[in-house]
Amino acid sequence: MNAAFVRPVSLAVLLSLGTFAPQTAVAGKAQAWDNVSTGLALGLGGAAVATTLSKSDKTGFRQGLETAGVTFLAVEALKSVVHETRPDGSNNRGFPSGHTALAFAAATYFDIRYGQEYSSYVPLMYGAAALTGLARIEAKKHYAQDVLAGAAIGFASARIFTTPFANQLTLAPTDGGLSLSYTKKF
Repeated sequence: MNAAFVRPVSLAVLLSLGTFAPQTAVAGKAQAWDNVSTGLALGLGGAAVATTLSKSDKTGFRQGLETAGVTFLAVEALKSVVHETRPDGSNNRGFPSGHTALAFAAATYFDIRYGQEYSSYVPLMYGAAALTGLARIEAKKHYAQDVLAGAAIGFASARIFTTPFANQLTLAPTDGGLSLSYTKKF
């Protein structure tokens, strides 16, 4: 186990659990699931960011921002057009699930960018993303189709904007023009 990975990821998970666990203990069932889903979505994003920062991965940071930004914009655009009422009736911003979209964006980003090095963590990331979607349904914030659409948006965004950390294509200025290099980690 790589300590450079475990420390930032553990911190992100502990922060998310510490923020939401006390509220969950005293809240009603739907509110508890809502808190769990928020903690998971933030924890997954935090784990992805912490891994990127621990590696000083500027390219990965840009790719993570692009993934999260496009995911957010796609979700908000659909919510503003579809106007699906949530199962709990709280508003008409039910489709698609933003929590699930961001959770799957973070898990897929992590899988593509760092999964080769941290392959044992990839199933945990996707499991937490799936649990985020389930928690949104249990919290009465979304229907199954909202969660599936959110998962697809997050997954697709990461697939479009993320490249493996082990394979680097770099374009850099030189005195005589430009330098193009490709690095593959074996």
